Amino acid sequence: MKRILFTFLLLLIAILGKAQYGNYVQLTAVELLQYQLQKTRKQLATPPFRRYGLRRIRASKYLDDSDPRHIWGWHLQPNEQYEASEPLYKLFQKGDLSSLGIIDTQGAGIEVVFWDKTYYRRFSQQLRNIGFTLSNSPAATNVLQFRKPDTTVRVDVTIWSDLYILKIE
Repeated sequence: MKRILFTFLLLLIAILGKAQYGNYVQLTAVELLQYQLQKTRKQLATPPFRRYGLRRIRASKYLDDSDPRHIWGWHLQPNEQYEASEPLYKLFQKGDLSSLGIIDTQGAGIEVVFWDKTYYRRFSQQLRNIGFTLSNSPAATNVLQFRKPDTTVRVDVTIWSDLYILKIE
């Protein structure tokens, strides 16, 4: 009887326990959009990134203290070949496929940099679920646009061969 009860208990824990999604950050598109909306309305906007385990990256070698951009990262490594003339997202490299970088510009948009298509699929599905429609950009073939008719928020996904950049403005 104890063996059956123990087996049932383990089965119950497996069913009711939270599912693990590997080592991926569970940041949602809705939360990014809410944070961007708070920033555009000039409200007190607390970045939600620390809640998901992302750490603030100080890049004092390339950015001075008055720079409005803040970098947050998950499993990132520094790019030793980075030059200041390059885009800021090239400052870091992936540590593994779950790596994620966020460039948060005060008073402007957010750039989410990631290397795994899992993040793209999750963000695009979440955007579609809240009414955004997907279209190709007329300006570039590697940019996908997510638009919603009743909002001013623009979401663009730039796809390169080795990384994805999600821009929310």
